[in-house]
Amino acid sequence: MADAQPAALRHASTVVVARPTPGGDDAEIFMVIRSAKSPFMPSTLVFPGGRLDPEDGDPADDASWDRAARRETAEETGVDLRADILWFDTWLTPSAESRRRYLTRFYWACIERDAGEGAQADGHETHEGRWATAAAHLERWKAEEIDLPPPTLATLLRLAPLGLDAGATLRTLNPRGVILPKVAASTDGIQIVMPHDRGYADLPGEAAPAPARAHDLPFRFTRLERVWTPASKPSSSD
Repeated sequence: MADAQPAALRHASTVVVARPTPGGDDAEIFMVIRSAKSPFMPSTLVFPGGRLDPEDGDPADDASWDRAARRETAEETGVDLRADILWFDTWLTPSAESRRRYLTRFYWACIERDAGEGAQADGHETHEGRWATAAAHLERWKAEEIDLPPPTLATLLRLAPLGLDAGATLRTLNPRGVILPKVAASTDGIQIVMPHDRGYADLPGEAAPAPARAHDLPFRFTRLERVWTPASKPSSSD
């Protein structure tokens, strides 16, 4: 039986919307839970965002992604991003995905605390909108209270130690090379294998070189029980 063809590529923008904590010593990030009926990543905790629409413009133009990021954030959270937004990362869904596949740009936006007071999930595509620090979101994940898709989990792990200084650090990253994981099966379950893992090249599927920024992230993610779990060491074999 022939392998399923990869899904057609869609373009999307997602935004890490942050604001200072009440004491101003850390950053809170607004996240939402996707609808259980969503055809892609249902019931997962994510940053607001979505597909580029035709009115956003041509995906070949960086400004089109910026417009989509601002529009989707306003639609999903009610937050009007008037401040500058910073593109810091790009992920591509593995080619093993035969239903929906996204080329997604990740943005950082730090807003005034008062500007986020009215933020809420749209109640249709998303619900349970919540402000919390990256560390607090990760604590809920560790307790298996919420599920985080690997790109979202990787991003929170990157952001947690940075706090309000995240923007300065993210600005040093070159976001243009895509992070393209592969999918592998193991005795532990399904794994998402990152391009800097030593087993990546031997796995089937579309491949891309590991961008420099990927080397700070886990080597792979394994589906254990209800959540994805990262591996901080490279695999020895598959």
